[in-house]
Amino acid sequence: MARRKYRKSRPVEPPIPPPMPRTLMGRFLRASMLRQSSEREPLTARFPEFSSLGSVHVMIAAFQIAVARLFEPNTGLKDVSLLVSDMRRAFGPELPSLETEALIRFEMGEDVAIGDLSVRTKTSAMILTLGTYADFVERNQAEVDGLLLEAEQRAFDRGHHPELAE
Repeated sequence: MARRKYRKSRPVEPPIPPPMPRTLMGRFLRASMLRQSSEREPLTARFPEFSSLGSVHVMIAAFQIAVARLFEPNTGLKDVSLLVSDMRRAFGPELPSLETEALIRFEMGEDVAIGDLSVRTKTSAMILTLGTYADFVERNQAEVDGLLLEAEQRAFDRGHHPELAE
């Protein structure tokens, strides 16, 4: 009986996982944007660990990037108002509508007073805007991760030191 010849098998290398945010804030925002409550809840419990100024700058950078991706330069007030109106329908009274519109317009370069807004209001407006961006890209994980990786890099480039995950 003749022996069969088999090809030598090559070792299978595990696929390289796509890059994910590496900061606690980046991971929290990712879970929030992708509506992954099972991942978000443990991070929410750890929030005091990553509510530093460095981590806040990850959120601010993410908000800046999202606004730039959602709106073309010189977008009119009507388009911003329409987006905020859609956000209000989606998120209900949880959304601080006027404040969210003011923050977006400020980010777009308009001279809008935001100094009197509380940290809580700004945070809520930014996170809900990031959720809207995630919906806009159909919760595409690669798009969300790309935005957050860029935001983390901006925070580090600006000299901030957000807390790292793991």
